[in-house]
Amino acid sequence: MSVEAVIFDLDGTLIDVGLRVSEAKRDFIRRLREIGIGSEMIVPERPAEIIITYVERYHGMERGFLMKILEKSFEPYELEAARRAKARDGVKQVLEKLKLIGCRIGLASNNSRRNVDIILKNLGIKKPFDAIVTREDVRRLKPHEEIVVKTVNMLKTAPWRSLYVGDSIVDVIAGKRAGVHVAAITGGADSRESLLRSGPDYLIDELEEVFEVIRLLERRTF
Repeated sequence: MSVEAVIFDLDGTLIDVGLRVSEAKRDFIRRLREIGIGSEMIVPERPAEIIITYVERYHGMERGFLMKILEKSFEPYELEAARRAKARDGVKQVLEKLKLIGCRIGLASNNSRRNVDIILKNLGIKKPFDAIVTREDVRRLKPHEEIVVKTVNMLKTAPWRSLYVGDSIVDVIAGKRAGVHVAAITGGADSRESLLRSGPDYLIDELEEVFEVIRLLERRTF
């Protein structure tokens, strides 16, 4: 089986974790409480998508309205993180090598388009990407699979010929739901133990190990 596309998460995968997610989420929850929405289900430990879906379903709030509140909460933290983002070891070399071996490259991020553009431009790594999907491009965020599915479609390939690389349980869930092969990389948002429990197809410690995963996939027959 040939691997036609490799899709990456951004924060914690291609760049060091810099976003203060817990603080941003607490601000989001505070804003929800200010408009009368509070519940023991709405806690910082839950992904933003789960919180939004819960409020949408059980409080009758419009998703578009909730996403605007999310933007106001996350934007200052994302801008802060974007301006001081640092690439993980070997990012440029890995992206260049993937292009050389004929892989299409995608980015699937819950981050905003503005901040993704800032990060990729500042680090000089935007050119290799054939498709970039951010939260403005979809209705639902990871761990829902929509962002990954849309990236696969934009790359004009099939899920079973695609590899998704992310650093969190949320990434693993989204990738598995999308039907792609999933490699979880350590050193990001979640611990090695947590990543293993989430059931990725592969666990890697360095981006360069993506090529070993590709080699293993290309030996498989179906």
